[in-house]
Amino acid sequence: MGGINVYCGSFQGEDKSCSAFEGVLGGMDAIGSQSERLVIARIKASLSEDEDADYLIIDPNDARLLLPLLRRYAAQVASELTVPGDHFDQMARDERASPGRETDLKYGDGLGWRAWCVRDLLKAFETADAESEEVALVW
Repeated sequence: MGGINVYCGSFQGEDKSCSAFEGVLGGMDAIGSQSERLVIARIKASLSEDEDADYLIIDPNDARLLLPLLRRYAAQVASELTVPGDHFDQMARDERASPGRETDLKYGDGLGWRAWCVRDLLKAFETADAESEEVALVW
């Protein structure tokens, strides 16, 4: 899987901003309610169903159901950043702390990458809620 871009209705995320999507799902799963974890499990199953696929579609109802959880997770991630609001600074810090692990950091192990993903994923989920559009993750 390459870098992941996110789209929803009138919203388009920054290039490869959702590369840490699987790490974000894992973080959300860890703090979600049972019903939220069921939605996450459905999304994870979609990811693994067709390994040759180069996209994932999230139903607007699933995005709507996960929006409160994503907001909680976004607040948690934001509180962990060394420089509040600066995911790029955190990416650099993560790389200095874990040399040679750039790929793992990009795909969810890095706090900076997860913060960047959460920022655009939150905008996509809010757009899905407002516009009743599907969220598309494309790699």
